[in-house]
Amino acid sequence: MYLKLKTGVLKEIINTSFKKVKDVKKFAKKIRIPKSTLYLYRNEKRLISEKNLKKLQEFTNIQIQEEDIAKKFPDNWKQIIGGKKCTEKKRINNTLNTQLEKARKKISFEKSAKAWHIRMKRDNPDEYHMIQYERFKKIGGYKFITKKGEKVRNLLEKQTADILFDNKIEYKYEPMIRFNKKYFFPDFLIKPYIIIECTAWRGFDKATKLRNKIDCLKGKYRVFVLIPKALNNYYKILNNHLVLGLDEFVPLAQTFRDAK
Repeated sequence: MYLKLKTGVLKEIINTSFKKVKDVKKFAKKIRIPKSTLYLYRNEKRLISEKNLKKLQEFTNIQIQEEDIAKKFPDNWKQIIGGKKCTEKKRINNTLNTQLEKARKKISFEKSAKAWHIRMKRDNPDEYHMIQYERFKKIGGYKFITKKGEKVRNLLEKQTADILFDNKIEYKYEPMIRFNKKYFFPDFLIKPYIIIECTAWRGFDKATKLRNKIDCLKGKYRVFVLIPKALNNYYKILNNHLVLGLDEFVPLAQTFRDAK
């Protein structure tokens, strides 16, 4: 699979790599990525394969989150792009009509699927949002296992869950909650009204989304946003909701045992 990372992310990884080496040419040879490719990565003019990204992550110790990925492409994405060139050949081979018929069936299916979404959202909203969420979880990339034995998305979520577990604090991971006719799936729900959101995403957009989410939940829920200390500049707009790093989270978590 090939990945298109959000603007600035791949550039940061390459710049960090270059700062750690004295000779880029030798570095490129060592990790088996052509020097020219590394510069294309830095200028964000080429998609990066999962294999090459893993090499660079291990070297720089920079963790890529799901939020850092703008789009994913299959291994044969170049062939897909070149598919348009086959259209004329298919016409000559009398296969174009068959392809068009398949396309018509697909459109018909998409129309019926759209109708299903509209009907379910109107008549069975709780069931609809849970079905959609279960589908989303299947492609969510849950790669870490907590002490409690559940799968979570990233290392920060695992560390948070383990701290809660060690302190004997009951929690629910990504539960569905409904408030003011809206549906939310917070990272952690503690007691009835304490929410913990964890993010290591570098960017102001995430902070804005979280602020909007907090505004929707205020009045019923206490929301805390746990981030690495180094990302404080991105999340200043969240003010008193911020928890800067695990060291600050541990004493806060201990207060949750007595929360009502």
